[in-house]
Amino acid sequence: MEKIKRQSFIKRLLAISPMGIIRLIALSIAVGVVLAILNIDPATVWSDFFGTVARAWVETWNALRDATDWAFDYFILGAILVVPVFVILRVLKALRK
Repeated sequence: MEKIKRQSFIKRLLAISPMGIIRLIALSIAVGVVLAILNIDPATVWSDFFGTVARAWVETWNALRDATDWAFDYFILGAILVVPVFVILRVLKALRK
């Protein structure tokens, strides 16, 4: 019976394909963009990880709240025109039947 030669732990650990390197680079860029959007400084992450995460959470929450407020304002603005037109069209359609 032929003995199967197993690679050493170090060889298995350091074996990475070119596609794996490209994926690692792409993931690093994507995470960097997200961190830049959240206004997170890499030095701050190293020195105060949990404080940075807490600040990022608060900033994200505030951004979502601002976006919701903005969307609600435009929803109301559009509804002022759309709802009366919708009601008038429904009444006219009901009168024709």
